[in-house]
Amino acid sequence: MITVLLPPESVDLDELRKTIESQYEVTEGPLEFVPLGEDSWAFRMGGLWVSLRRDLRGHVPEAYRVAMLLRESGLHYVLAPIAGVDGRIVRSISGYPVVTFPLIDAEQVGRYRPTTDEVEQITSMIAAVHSARVPHNLPVEDYTLSFDADLDAAINFADGSEPEAGGYTARLFRLLRAHRADIVGLRSEAQRLGRYCATSGDATGITHGEPSAANVLRTRNGFLLADWGGAMVGPPERDWFHVGRTLGIDTTSRCRPKFLRFYEVRWILSEIAEYSSRFMHQCAGDLEDEAMWERLRRYLPSEMIPAV
Repeated sequence: MITVLLPPESVDLDELRKTIESQYEVTEGPLEFVPLGEDSWAFRMGGLWVSLRRDLRGHVPEAYRVAMLLRESGLHYVLAPIAGVDGRIVRSISGYPVVTFPLIDAEQVGRYRPTTDEVEQITSMIAAVHSARVPHNLPVEDYTLSFDADLDAAINFADGSEPEAGGYTARLFRLLRAHRADIVGLRSEAQRLGRYCATSGDATGITHGEPSAANVLRTRNGFLLADWGGAMVGPPERDWFHVGRTLGIDTTSRCRPKFLRFYEVRWILSEIAEYSSRFMHQCAGDLEDEAMWERLRRYLPSEMIPAV
């Protein structure tokens, strides 16, 4: 997991604290930053866990509202957010979405190897989400690449001249140039598979979006499924891909091969696009950059490319 060391300087933490105090009627304890997370900056305040989302793409309010409805429908393992006194679930501070949850004592499943019984519990939880019926206005999977512009920017960057600045920007240039054909080939494959999936007559239901090991929490009372910002109407493979990817569970018997491959390729490309967008600009070269560079290298190995 990436450890987020500090929240962005552009965030008005005093406004965040006052908002939580007024909307959730918290009167005890300071707003305490917690250096955990990949897609958010986390804070504790009283009995609340405050998530300041850093991934601005996606995370529509409706996704979190559906999480509340799923929990109210009887899926008690859904870790749903709390609405403020004004009834809103998602609010904005300094341009970032903010979602608030009850503070719980839990451990990520990704920090240990789940037993066979636990795996069965987790897969049953996710399958129940897929068959749930609650009223919603969720986005619907369209099998496209929402980050296509970022991929174009990365390819164009590799086609240009090597940056003079050095550091991660120059390293990224050499990495992308060495793997340019791979990236273009994967995007073509994703587009081909996307067209197939979109025209296959696939039955869809509510999907979590990323029920990875990091988003399944073990508590003394059982498991919780967290981080619902990516909820969408889509095929079950959208979730089973992440279960197989992070929990080491063979989900192929539950999946159609072309659908599963689509989500595998799209995930790889989304990671390349996200981290390339970061390193195309001069970075601080801190521990967070180092961790993100290592994540990029999982998909574009750089052992044979000299570092600057």
